[in-house]
Amino acid sequence: MFVVVWAVSSREDGCWIMVKNRSRGWELPGGRIGQGEAPEEAALRELYEETGALGTAKAIDSDLIEGGHVVLVEIDIPVSPDPWKSMDDSIEEVGWCLEVPDNSAWGSAEIERIINHDWSTSISLGS
Repeated sequence: MFVVVWAVSSREDGCWIMVKNRSRGWELPGGRIGQGEAPEEAALRELYEETGALGTAKAIDSDLIEGGHVVLVEIDIPVSPDPWKSMDDSIEEVGWCLEVPDNSAWGSAEIERIINHDWSTSISLGS
């Protein structure tokens, strides 16, 4: 199983984080779920490993992407047009997005489905 992180700003609506994988291009942070690890734990771990950002897992949906879980994570860091470096050697850069970037490893329809998803219909992880 794998997890995808939908990391959004808690400060600015419509902003999310993507990472530029050296071989695949722009994609959402994520990866494999470790044995005994909950999807939301894996999401927070992958987010930190790939972006250096910490966040709060708010909701999870297992129907958005076949074979995986999408975890909504809110991040409370300033939104900036400037990309930053990742600690992960396979990631070229990290950045905030307002639209799907060119050279995306993901199809626009997949990301649009997440962008337009009503998270109130998903499993809530917060109080």
